[in-house]
Amino acid sequence: MSTPTEKQTVLIVEDSRTYAELLRRRIIRHLAFDVQVAGSLAAAREMLEVHGDRVFAAVLDLNLPDAPDGEVVDMVLEHGISVVVLTSNHDEQTRQAAVAKNVVDYVIKESIDDLDYIVQVLRRVELNQRTELLLVDDSPTARYQLRQHLQPYKYRVHEAGSGPEALACLEANPGICLVVTDHQMPGMDGFELVTALRKRASKERLAIIGISAESGGALSARFLKRGANDFLVKPFTQEEFACRVGQNVELVDLVREIRSRADRDYLTGAYNRHYLLEIGEKYLENARRKHLDLVVAVVDVDRLRGINERHGHEAGDAVLRAIAEQLDHGLRRTDVVARYDAEQFCLLTVNAGEACLDTFERLREAIADLEIDHGGTPIRVTVSIGVCRRIGDDLTGMIGVAEAQVDKAKREGRNRVFADPPSGASGHDPDHSGGGGR
Repeated sequence: MSTPTEKQTVLIVEDSRTYAELLRRRIIRHLAFDVQVAGSLAAAREMLEVHGDRVFAAVLDLNLPDAPDGEVVDMVLEHGISVVVLTSNHDEQTRQAAVAKNVVDYVIKESIDDLDYIVQVLRRVELNQRTELLLVDDSPTARYQLRQHLQPYKYRVHEAGSGPEALACLEANPGICLVVTDHQMPGMDGFELVTALRKRASKERLAIIGISAESGGALSARFLKRGANDFLVKPFTQEEFACRVGQNVELVDLVREIRSRADRDYLTGAYNRHYLLEIGEKYLENARRKHLDLVVAVVDVDRLRGINERHGHEAGDAVLRAIAEQLDHGLRRTDVVARYDAEQFCLLTVNAGEACLDTFERLREAIADLEIDHGGTPIRVTVSIGVCRRIGDDLTGMIGVAEAQVDKAKREGRNRVFADPPSGASGHDPDHSGGGGR
């Protein structure tokens, strides 16, 4: 398959040039994929020889002139590519035969709206490559069957053979967004596992599907009352299982998107002040318990008002977006970048140790090196950074200490990093570094 730096490719095999071209344009318009088009089985085979390592999904006409019985599906599936089947045939037997091949979806060509649906399916498969699921069952055979059901959809699948193993897996892989658990397991059964999972994550954060060979409303009700989002009775079809998984994953994604928008600054995409104070107090509580080291920094844009006056507020907005992107790029995933005020960002860095000042210095230099294009006019900008390394009584107090260090950096000529003495240091002079003011 393609590397993360390469564009992924969608293969369309369709003998109707008009339909293939409409679909190709729709995919390119809405998705960041390359698209290759073939009109026959032979052309598709040649194309896979050249582009096969980059093709992650294919949209295939079930009835081609040189492959009238769906032979192209088998050929493409042999390459480990996810397949969406196209056909004009409404026959149920044909549909079941196609679905039995373990394809992603089966689309009957009826109207132009079908193109939008295909685009949605391809987008979901692409997103699934970063979506983590956990399958829990004490039977390796049962886990294998579930994994095979999900294989065409490109999920990142983890497995656990018991409740305790599942909890450990979730702890080690916090990105897991859905757990599928069997009911009958030795030690900790499915009910007990759901209860334990719900103590760790809400329904909005983690979806849970219970499964069992036992039918009856009482069993499903017990799962749902314990906190499961959904329930399935075995045996179920691959199509039903994949639909239930997909629907629950999409609901979790939707809630995450809504929450993310509520936590983000609309202009820069950095976290907003509300989220900063909320997560910052949690970080500070852990820092007081010695579970982590916390450093707070304030990044103040030098002379942003002058940029707004000379080039307009759109230029100032572009500067803020560029700085936010640089800060996010220069820190780790565990760190927090938030827009704290009109001209200020606040950073929370975790377990950075003595290297934190080196990190802030690199950020200062990287921002000073930026050349932000605004309508053909290059704009240069610098920042002054103040750092608080001493754990305070509350987050706003630590931010205040960092802001005081920003004021000192401004007085010294801007474009500098100033910090309070670390805990246990003697004297009152702050550590500082940085270039000259601008």
